[in-house]
Amino acid sequence: MKTPPGIISTDVINKIPLLEEFCTTKQKQILQQNSKHHFFKKDEAIFFDFQPAHFVYLIEKGKVKLWKDGIHSNNPIVSISKEGGIIGFRGAIQNSNYVLCATALEDSLLHFIPSSVFIQLLQENHQLHLKILWTYIIQLNETERRLRNMAEMNVREKTADCLLMMINEFGLEKNNSTLNIKISRKDLASIAGISVDRLVKQLSEFEEEKLITASGQNINLLNLEKLQHVVAPFIAINS
Repeated sequence: MKTPPGIISTDVINKIPLLEEFCTTKQKQILQQNSKHHFFKKDEAIFFDFQPAHFVYLIEKGKVKLWKDGIHSNNPIVSISKEGGIIGFRGAIQNSNYVLCATALEDSLLHFIPSSVFIQLLQENHQLHLKILWTYIIQLNETERRLRNMAEMNVREKTADCLLMMINEFGLEKNNSTLNIKISRKDLASIAGISVDRLVKQLSEFEEEKLITASGQNINLLNLEKLQHVVAPFIAINS
């Protein structure tokens, strides 16, 4: 039986780890009855930080970049969420605007739930509430780590750290060498906290050293151990 247009299926809810693990059958039914879905094309805006947080979004397929609208056309990427992720909940919990902007990094299918329904769910489900809070704390810790490293790392270290972060978050494809994410040089530079020109130059240097190969939006990791060695002092500090 096909799911009616605009209605989230139980299968989709079970793809969202937090909801699958902590929601009761009745709560999953409530989410089903109060959700809609939308397909976002690559680079299509999902929400902006000046908009009221009326909805919380569940990522069924694809990847979404979360970024901050900055001055001088500088829009740093704060994080990237993948399949199974929940975005927009910070603004919903605060009953305010979205904290960040969200854009589809690739073609993505998202389901959106009214914030009022999501907040009611958190009020009734303390385990889920605590898990969402813990997720938020982890995100803040990672942001603090990146900011601290950006202040102290050079371009070579920032680039290596960014590539390692991509591995930890998205893993590798079946060939066990290609990053399991297609990302532009501009977005990669934004995450690393450097200019596009400096990123491209550093990637070329890594290629000369046989650490990686880069073609288009694909990056292959050839020597993970040496990349880790580049940022080893900072790993020791952050551990």
